[in-house]
Amino acid sequence: MKKINKLHSLPLLLALFLAAFLVFINDPPSCHAANQPIDQLHESVNRIIDILRRDIPGEQWVTKKEEIVSIVKSRFAADELAQRVLALNWRSRTDPEKEQFISLFSQVLETTYINRLKSYSDEEVTFNKQIVNNDKAIVYSEIIKNNQEIPIVYRVKEVKGQWLVYDIIIEGVSLVQNYRQQFDQIINHEGYDGLVRRMKEKIEENKKNDIEAKE
Repeated sequence: MKKINKLHSLPLLLALFLAAFLVFINDPPSCHAANQPIDQLHESVNRIIDILRRDIPGEQWVTKKEEIVSIVKSRFAADELAQRVLALNWRSRTDPEKEQFISLFSQVLETTYINRLKSYSDEEVTFNKQIVNNDKAIVYSEIIKNNQEIPIVYRVKEVKGQWLVYDIIIEGVSLVQNYRQQFDQIINHEGYDGLVRRMKEKIEENKKNDIEAKE
């Protein structure tokens, strides 16, 4: 069997994350109420765009980054995302292990992708439609980049009036499925403790690369 040597981030996942929160979104149809998932996604992205475009003399990237991280965290269903990524392995985890995994996985996503925001440019996204089924919904959109339309689908759930993202699919590729396959391989080869170690290593590697990029 092939040994898993490194916890890696996939290029498509980078595209997923950028498409989710780093692009300019056209106004959704006016017929939607303010509590609709399509509008809540729109509002969150516009707040991030305002931060990215803000030009205050002397303002450091770390300040913008902290604000953006706060917005992204408020729009993601971290517990749902973590549970779907671990799938069957979630059931055998203790409550402290579940809490640790949610924290570590959130840090992996944050340290892997947030700094990519620096390369933001005015790509355009259009929201096409939404399908709402009780407390779950699917929002369909497209990102337009270099005259090419790339389909993006958001899976969201309602929690106390807020629609939170628990998966993003681009061109049929799911963020959840990508990480689930990778984590399953690591657990099969190295056990759950091996996955925790790999995640911690990935977080530290990303932080180190971030520091080196500033020097």
